Amino acid sequence: MDTSQSSAAGNAVGEEAVADLVTRFYERVRADERLGPMFAAVIHDWDRHLQVMRDFWSAVLRRTNRYSGCIMSPHFGLEIAGGDFERWLALFRPSARETLPADAATRAIIVAEAVSDRLRRAFGHRGGATAAGE
Repeated sequence: MDTSQSSAAGNAVGEEAVADLVTRFYERVRADERLGPMFAAVIHDWDRHLQVMRDFWSAVLRRTNRYSGCIMSPHFGLEIAGGDFERWLALFRPSARETLPADAATRAIIVAEAVSDRLRRAFGHRGGATAAGE
């Protein structure tokens, strides 16, 4: 039994739905001709990665305290181009809608879009800083 703290609103989404979201999304990522090889190049333990993602989405959707990592730094090993963010979201949005109740899917998509925006700015800033320093 999950003994983490969670609110009544967070309990509307069960752990099974969180697991389904992560599974469905990463099945799509791994099958994607662009994102699949990019992720495969840096993720060597998929079971561990998927557990971290289940912890992250449990924290977001169920308000558990299971995720304590940094959301930004693990992505810096990826060779991300500008269009990859929208591609990632194009795989995430239907995964959320197919696996979560409507209100939870909306929340998950809002969070995913915010993460994408933060990463996009971080990658843009990092690239801009390199170019300016050359």
